[in-house]
Amino acid sequence: MLGLRERRRIEMARDIHDATIKLASRDGFSAVTTQAISKDVGISHRTFFNYYENKESALMGGGPEISEESIERFLKSELPIKENLRQLMFDFMKAAASHREELLIVLEIVRTHPKAGQIQLARMSEARSHLSQLLAMRIENDSALVLDILAEVLLFSGWTGILRWLKEPIALEEAFDVSWEALGEVTNILAV
Repeated sequence: MLGLRERRRIEMARDIHDATIKLASRDGFSAVTTQAISKDVGISHRTFFNYYENKESALMGGGPEISEESIERFLKSELPIKENLRQLMFDFMKAAASHREELLIVLEIVRTHPKAGQIQLARMSEARSHLSQLLAMRIENDSALVLDILAEVLLFSGWTGILRWLKEPIALEEAFDVSWEALGEVTNILAV
């Protein structure tokens, strides 16, 4: 369980992120400054930099994480690994998609601002690394490369489902199911 100090730190980082999204939505991301973000949150400009390196990092926030509960369920599950991975990835997808309007704003900014896109790629790489380490705790395989590729494929499949959900009138679970089924078809193609 997190202590009070860590919870406050997480809350402040989230407040800064939320203010960045709000200002970008209202004024356009190019007009947003770290000073404006700091003022909106009610912190000093110097304090901003204790949380984020720049406005692009504040825009991306902490990124979605797999909950401790999902991790514990994944590690302790006796389900077949395919079913276990499916549940883990659906949990991750739900966390990533928990703020639909915010995600739409961020994606548009990432598309038009290369620095934000670079930060998104770095965050995706961190997520892949984290997932690969988690997979190593549950899947017996001596090859880090195999686990890295599996993590990358799982994340890409989840991300594809999120994009489908954002762009089409489709429920999140349905978007996930379609992506998961497509992943199964890819697996079948590779197994031939």
